[in-house]
Amino acid sequence: MDKIAIGKIISDRRKAENCTQEDLCLGICSIATLSRIENGKAGNHDRSYIPSLLERLGMSGDSINDIISEDDYTVRQMIRRANQAIILEGTEEAWKIVKETRARINDDHRNISLANEQRLIVLETELSRQECKISVDEELKRLEKALRMTAVNYSPENLPPYMTNMECQILGDIAIAYHKLGHTDNAISIDYHVKGFMEHYVEDKILAADNLTVLCHNLSKFLGLAERYSDCIAVAHDGIIWHKLTDIKRTLPLTMYNCAWSLVRRNEDGDIAEAKKLAYESLEITNFLSKYDLVPPTLAGSIQRLIDEYHL
Repeated sequence: MDKIAIGKIISDRRKAENCTQEDLCLGICSIATLSRIENGKAGNHDRSYIPSLLERLGMSGDSINDIISEDDYTVRQMIRRANQAIILEGTEEAWKIVKETRARINDDHRNISLANEQRLIVLETELSRQECKISVDEELKRLEKALRMTAVNYSPENLPPYMTNMECQILGDIAIAYHKLGHTDNAISIDYHVKGFMEHYVEDKILAADNLTVLCHNLSKFLGLAERYSDCIAVAHDGIIWHKLTDIKRTLPLTMYNCAWSLVRRNEDGDIAEAKKLAYESLEITNFLSKYDLVPPTLAGSIQRLIDEYHL
């Protein structure tokens, strides 16, 4: 796709969403740079901003194959390797890849995109959290600092109206941190905001589904613990539907459990019957996924206790 076509796509989509140039490029690039891109006059450096601009408009930045520099692409691949290492090989191997990535950037004086810098900060924060090297307060501080690299006016009361995939991910992590600190209302409002954006703006529904499965699990958990049972059930139902669009099933039994947990507490007509169906189905999925260590080891016991306590 040539740069003139890309610029027109960005301009047309932005105007269709009633998004100003200032709102779209805030924290990513200058208005002048966006104008050059939209007018098909982007230079090589200008084109590095295009993936993030597309994502804020709900489009896939990764679908434009020729707009990321070779250096930036290499860094992104190393970050992906590190994320995979966390799951398959543990934090020690992931740290090795992260340090190799930082050294590659520093030694060769490479400039990487803000999105990749955010990815690195989030990854380093996650590794430090898993190894209990930072407090939740410090975790939140790092995540909010990473978000403000692009969403410069962010606060829990001033959430960005348009977001990249990375910004959505960071906000989801921020919501979890706020919940850990006891600020569950903040966590709920942030997750609802991200959920609304992904459902209504992101064109690639398969990509949205991958993110929404995790988000709906977390949000339904927060709502259930806040005793907002009907809201929890509604979000969990959405999460179950989004799971049907993706092959990632790891959070499905967790979301089903959250829904069943709130159903038995709300206890309206039909709730117990639905809770029973969900509890047994989630237990079956959990027992299967447990063979591959894809769910928390305590989940099966939690589901069984729910079944026993409410005679499901």
